[in-house]
Formats: sequence, C-alpha cells, structure tokens
Amino acid sequence: MARLIFISPYMKGGRDAARLAHRTRYFATREGVQLLKDDNAHLPATKKQQQYIQRLLRSFPEARELTEYENYANTPNRKTAFAFLEQIHEDFIEPMDSRENYLDYVANRPGVKSMGEHGLWNAHGKVPSLENAIAEVAQHTGNVWTPIISLSRENAERLGYTDLKNWQELINASITDIAKGYKIRPSHLRWYAALHEKEKHLHVHMIIFSTDPKEGFLTKQGIRSIKSALVSTIYRNDRLHIYEQKDEQRGLLRQEAEARMAALIGQMATGALQSDKLELLVADLAQRLQEVSGKKVYGYLPPRVKRIVDEIVDELAKDERVSSAYALWQDLREQLCIDYNQTPPMRVPLSQQKEFKTVRNMVIRETLRLSEMRFTFEDDAISDEPEPEPEEPPVPPDPSAERMIHQRARFYRRAKSVLDAADADPSEKSMALVTLHRLWEEGYTIAAHQLGKSYRDGVGSSVDQELAAEWFQKSAEAGNTCSAYALGKLLLEQEQFPQALHWLRQAAEQNDPCAQYRLGKLLLTGAEGVPKDIDAAIQLLKGSATQGNSFAQYTLGKLYLLGQEVQADREEALRYFAQAAAQGNTYAQYFIDHQDDFSGAAAGTVVFRMLHQMSRIFRENAAQPAIYAGMQIDKKRRRRLQEKRMAMGHKADDHEDISPQMQ
Repeated sequence: MARLIFISPYMKGGRDAARLAHRTRYFATREGVQLLKDDNAHLPATKKQQQYIQRLLRSFPEARELTEYENYANTPNRKTAFAFLEQIHEDFIEPMDSRENYLDYVANRPGVKSMGEHGLWNAHGKVPSLENAIAEVAQHTGNVWTPIISLSRENAERLGYTDLKNWQELINASITDIAKGYKIRPSHLRWYAALHEKEKHLHVHMIIFSTDPKEGFLTKQGIRSIKSALVSTIYRNDRLHIYEQKDEQRGLLRQEAEARMAALIGQMATGALQSDKLELLVADLAQRLQEVSGKKVYGYLPPRVKRIVDEIVDELAKDERVSSAYALWQDLREQLCIDYNQTPPMRVPLSQQKEFKTVRNMVIRETLRLSEMRFTFEDDAISDEPEPEPEEPPVPPDPSAERMIHQRARFYRRAKSVLDAADADPSEKSMALVTLHRLWEEGYTIAAHQLGKSYRDGVGSSVDQELAAEWFQKSAEAGNTCSAYALGKLLLEQEQFPQALHWLRQAAEQNDPCAQYRLGKLLLTGAEGVPKDIDAAIQLLKGSATQGNSFAQYTLGKLYLLGQEVQADREEALRYFAQAAAQGNTYAQYFIDHQDDFSGAAAGTVVFRMLHQMSRIFRENAAQPAIYAGMQIDKKRRRRLQEKRMAMGHKADDHEDISPQMQ
C-alpha cells in the first residue's frame, strides 16, 4: 500500500511571521553550512549538518513526516542530509515570510502543475483570480493551515498520481473528512491547492481556513483521521490498479461471479428450505445441548456433539444455493491468491472452513431457540428505511421566494440521488454532503435526515455514529417521523435504551409502522430492560399490521398460533399468516403449508432460519478485502490472539466468533 505523507504547519492570524522566517533563513544560509559534492555523498553527515537538522526539527517538528527525513534517519549520510535540508527549506522556511507570499509561492513555484498563468485550484477547478485568492488569505484573521500531502514518485506513477486530475479528485473526495479533521463545518471550509512535482516525489500544497475566524482546531487525532481518509481513497485506487494489471477477461469473469454470488445470497435470504434429515438432526442436537453443561459454543462442546453440528453444517451445504455460493466463494478466493502470487489453500468441507467458523455457532444458537422454546420473529432480513418526502411548503406570494423553494427541493433530490448511487464518484458524494449542509443552514430540515444516513453508513464521509445521531435528532425535532425512527433504531444498536425508547415511541405515536413493529417487539419480550406490556405490544403490532407490515402480521400469526401471551386462536393465526404470505413471507407460507401439523413446524422454522442466516454469513465473507485479510494474518498474531483469549478463560480450541443473538 502506498505510504502517504501528511503534515500541517500553520500561521497565526494577525501575527507577523517574518521574524521567525528570516531567522530560520539565516540558519539555512549562514556561513559554514556544509554543501555536499557528489564524491562525498555517501560519507556520514557532518556534525554541522546534524546540529542544524536538530535545530530545524525543534522549530518544525512536523518535518519528521517528510520522506526525506525518513531517508536521513535510516541512512544518515551527507546526501540524505542535504536532501532533507533542501526539502525543509522549501516546504517550511521559504513560504513563511507572509501568507500573501505563501499562496503566491504555492501557485507559482518551480515544478508546479500549472493551468495557464498559475497552478492554484479548489473544489470548482482553476482559481479564476490568483490576486483575489491571495487577498482573501492575507486578510483572514483566524488560523490558516498549510498542509502538505506527498507521494513518492514511484507510488505516484504506479497509481496514476502524476496526473493533476487524479489529485484533484482525491482532495475533492476527501474534503468532508478534511473539514472534520480540522473541526471546521463543511459549509465554512475554504481551501486552495496546487500540485508540485519534484524528481523523487509529488506533493500537494494546500491552504485551509474557515470563514468563521474562531473556528478550526487541529489535533493529532485530526491529523490521523485526515491521513486515514486520504490513504483509504488511495488504497482503493491502489487495489483497483492491481486488478487493472490483470487480464481483462479474467476481470470480467470475476464481475460475473460476484453478480452470481449476490444473486445466490439473495435467494438464501428469501428462500425456503425443507429437509426431513435436517429437522431430525436439529431435534437431536437440541436434545444433546440440554444435556451439555457449561458454555454452549462450539469450542466447548464434547466431540460427539461437535460431530452433529458439523453434520448439520455439511447438510446445509448440500442445498443447491449454499453449495453454489460456497464453490463460487472458493473460486474467488483462489483467483485472489493468484492475483497476489499466493498458493491457493486446499478445498475443505464447509464445516471445516476456517473463514466460515461462525456457521457452526450459528447452528448452535438457532437450535437453542428450539430447545429453550424462545419466541422468535424471523425478521433478520428486515429492510425498513423509510424516507421523508422533499419539503414543499405553501407557495409564497413572492415569485423569487417560490423559485428558491423549488430550487432547494431540486438540490435536495440531486444530492440524495448522488448519495444513493452505488457508482457515483467519491468526490461527487463529498460535494453532495456539502450541499446538504448548506440546505440545512438555509432551513431545509429534511437535509438533516440524509446527513444522518450518510454519517451512519459512511457514504461521502467516514462512519461517525455520534454525528449520525446528532443529525437524526435535528431532523426529528424538526418534525420528521422517519428520522425519529432512524434515531431510535441507531440508539438501540448503541444500547442507549431509554433514549431509543423515547424516539421509537415518538415515531410510533405518529403511526410509523416500522416504529410500531419494533417497539411492539420490545414490549412483547421485555428485551433490553424494557418492562413487558403485552396489551400495548399487541396494539402496536396490530397498528403496524393494518398498515401492511408483513413482519407484524407474521408475529401476530405466531402469537395466536402458539397461544403465548394471548389466547390461542387458529383462525386468527391463519388470517395473519395469509396476509404476511401474500407479501412474500416464506415463514408464514411454511406455517400455512403445515397447518395440519403445527406442532412439527418448529424444527422446520429453525432450518429456515439457518438458511437465512447463511445468507448473512456469505455476505460478510464475500467481500474480497475481507477474504484477503483473513488469509494474510500471520502466525505470530494468531498466537498472540489465542494467548489473549486463553488468558480470558477460553479453551485453546475455542476460536469461534460468537455473534450476538439475533431476535
């Protein structure tokens, strides 16, 4: 992976930096500075060089991030010392006379990738007037940061970053994360950049500040987050570059394989599975688990019980959808090994595949539901992401105000479509977030909902759950029911149960069917510390079912069928099952098909759930980076992880990833 250099000195607004700059220039040019000749290049650095470098490092500690310093630290000879001194003089000393001079220097210095008379650009492309930009920076009264982003020429050429356009796309794609790192609101961020080219590396000089002079603060964590965002984008391009070097036909075949995998996962997530043998094995395992003491996870089970679990896994693997997906996964992994010049591992049964260890504990977990007679909801595949409609307030009498209303709605739809598009350019997504921030500041409240989704899912920015909750709350407080539900669901995942219940109740009171179902489910089971309230749960579930929620319909069907918490009513159960089945609920259809033998349907439902859980496990393992990451973990790290687990009380062979129980 390409190594990225990111450093960020700054100048304090309202202060004259000339004195420090001139003093530093004196040190750089004073009599006695050692000038190197080629024949002495590989001799050890002189004492004066070493002393001078130490003084400069005290003045400019961020210079340690330069590639030239790394070369000097590893090989402290006269050549590397001179290269470092030259670079620190160029990047830190020459530009520091004043902010006006610095921007002019960035735009016009030798080696700059110019676009006519200068090389300065921003989010909109070439800066029309260099003089206006210089004046804007010079007159700013707050902090002005001058970050430098650098790649070695080798990496730049390999990744295509000798092209100005690619650097522009990199910065544009990362600008929201850059604003976040500097603690500047995206709508307040102002920046300029220019690409400089040297023999051994290419780098971008930037000017960054906020329209609010009091805003902006850079910490070490901020630097790390900015660097992480930049590296993430570059690494994505790096990985793409690797694949572009491979045979084009093989790439097309891989794309087809990934599309087939996605289709198979979808079939597992929504399909049905009936197997007498699996139902018998599940019933046998349920009995055996009742006889086992201690932890009910694979690594702790007796060998005879482990064999039953393995048999269930391998029997599941005989299903055409599962077997095809597993064979395809192995094909993709083997191809990935070839791409990275690794020897493909041997093919083994699914029950013995280390990358699918979670399958075995999934089988145990689902079987325990049967043996413990726990009520299950079968809603793992639920997709409830209601969207607020664009705001269309009453048309004002002023024609210009009317145009503004429609313009904001149009900007909102455009930004949302970019964020929802899977093939949208990262820079486009980043700019869409900027648009949403501006819409919110202009009073367009549902923009906050999309901002919440973006930070929650990492679309256009890195994942930030705290920011997501903040934006969802702003939208909910503005009256958007969808946001109240989204916030409640997010807080549930974060185990902030009192706050989650508050927002779920608010959404349910406004007849949101998703919120009614989720809140009814919590009240029905008394989960997460919520006091049981059967009557309230039934009313909420019926309200959701009336609005067409198939999961609520199926849950009510099971309640009336099993007579748990309510009086058993076969006809009512079949009525709700029929409503859910009409919307494609396979579990409901299964109960309808077995209405003459409801008692035997429980084991079949467990088998259904196992198939659907397989879709989740395959989805988690289908991503190429995950596959590669799992393959490349070294033996030392595996040993350290095992030692840590054993120190926490785990057995030596307990290597299972124990997923949280899914209701």
